[in-house]
Amino acid sequence: MSPDFSSHRLANYSMRQRGSMLLVSIFVILVLGALALTLTQILQDNARSTVYEVYGARTLNAANSGAQRALNEVLGPGSAERCNDATKTFSLPNGGGFSDCEVGIVCRQFDISETSERHFEISSHASCSAAEFIIERSVQVQAKIRI
Repeated sequence: MSPDFSSHRLANYSMRQRGSMLLVSIFVILVLGALALTLTQILQDNARSTVYEVYGARTLNAANSGAQRALNEVLGPGSAERCNDATKTFSLPNGGGFSDCEVGIVCRQFDISETSERHFEISSHASCSAAEFIIERSVQVQAKIRI
């Protein structure tokens, strides 16, 4: 074998390999870009679920507060122990985490003469909003008294 033949083979081999690093680097960039895009989507979904969890708890507390308020109006000290079937809507104070929350209350009553009891059914529906999120929760409470 002459030295010229092996150098010719080496030069021919390197000519065929030209540009392969460019393809490999483009492939690596695409894979890393897809990985970064997936990671960004996961982080956005995590942030969105945190908003739903926090505002879901706040909205549930707002619905519970509405039910407690209605129970106090119906059965509290100095009350007439009656409720009407009208729907009441009120906004909670902005302090304490209840900003942009509204609560609707429906109170129904019915008397059972056989047992001398008056039954109350209180439904409280709360809705809180945060940016593009609107979270709603409902609570239903039943109570009875002797008449």
